[in-house]
Amino acid sequence: MKPTRVRYRIWIEADVTQREAPATSGRHKKDTQSFIVGLGVARLLSAIKETRSLTLAAEKVGYSYKYAWDRTQKMKQRLGEPAVETHKGGKGGGGEMVLSPAGEQMLQKYQEWDEFFEKCMMHKETIVESGLLDK
Repeated sequence: MKPTRVRYRIWIEADVTQREAPATSGRHKKDTQSFIVGLGVARLLSAIKETRSLTLAAEKVGYSYKYAWDRTQKMKQRLGEPAVETHKGGKGGGGEMVLSPAGEQMLQKYQEWDEFFEKCMMHKETIVESGLLDK
């Protein structure tokens, strides 16, 4: 047998009680109506925080500018407030994009959960042996 490894995915979604009805025709799509942040968006937010530029952040994570912009707009729609803030530059341009408090909170929450699960994976045997999961 070839070597294997366990992987996991986490995401943050809006807590909505009513979701839009799924499309009745066309390609079947995952239920992503409430999705806010997953690995890709977390990487984008982190890159925006680092570069203070959507153009540079999109390039860094391998997204087109339009895709990155669309992701920020979907986050705004689903959070009910912007995850990023734009500031215009001076005479020669040079504006910037920074994370809003909501964007900072989403990135921090995602990173905390990702780190938690990573630690759980590293200490799986100890957790199982402790009997903690049997309670």
